[in-house]
Amino acid sequence: MKWTEVSVRVSPSQAAWAADVLLRRCPRGLAEVSEGTPRRRVLRAYLPVGRAGRAALARLRRELAPATLTTRRVDDRTWLDAWKARAKPIAVGRVLIVPSGMPLPPRRDRVVVRVDPGMAFGSGEHPTTQLCLAAIERLARRGAVVIDLGTGSGVLAIAAARLGAARVLALDNDPVAVEAARANVRANRVGARVTVRQADGLRGVRLRADLIVANLTAQTLAAVAPDLRRCLAPGGRVVGSGFAPARARAVARGFEAAGLRLVGVEHLRGWSAVHAAA
Repeated sequence: MKWTEVSVRVSPSQAAWAADVLLRRCPRGLAEVSEGTPRRRVLRAYLPVGRAGRAALARLRRELAPATLTTRRVDDRTWLDAWKARAKPIAVGRVLIVPSGMPLPPRRDRVVVRVDPGMAFGSGEHPTTQLCLAAIERLARRGAVVIDLGTGSGVLAIAAARLGAARVLALDNDPVAVEAARANVRANRVGARVTVRQADGLRGVRLRADLIVANLTAQTLAAVAPDLRRCLAPGGRVVGSGFAPARARAVARGFEAAGLRLVGVEHLRGWSAVHAAA
């Protein structure tokens, strides 16, 4: 399959803002790559080739002005080869995310998650993924029911199962992400506890979860806040991430308007997560 690779060069202070814009328009992948100087960051995302992709690219050019934006045509293999060239193990607490094909480290006290993101967002290197992983380790008690909304590559759902969750429902509206997540679930041998489904938010979900992690945009989190409240078990917790600190207050207000109780806000390298409870 052919894709349009979009590269955006911004200053470090603009990186969170540009990534937030890219995530809204390019759900099939986002990475920060090591190019240029320390004063410039390069963000790379992907759009499908075709009318919808051209329309999304036109919106990106308007929304990201005056940042420098360049494009090129690539296929799935080009993207995957680029990811493998820079892939490395990533540790978040006890969780160690190891790219496919890499040997496992000698330490045995880690909860290992094997991941091959394909064209889906979620290799474990992004701060929002790490904020959610840290929350899962703290909050997902053994035997818990967990919902991973916007699962991407499935890394959060797999980590929850490996940390002891009894049942995990992983949801994404992108069929490419669903395919990648299912493959990773199989590779990590957690299919008995993790179910991956293509879904439009939490519409039609009747599961009551002890923990919901939602790595989305601020706008999407506000839209799904009532469903987050509906799907939480009594005493349950929700962690919403995927946005810059400037949007945290708006996300918190949206959660509170839906009947959730604000617990706190965490920040990591220019990104944020809002914690709330039923």
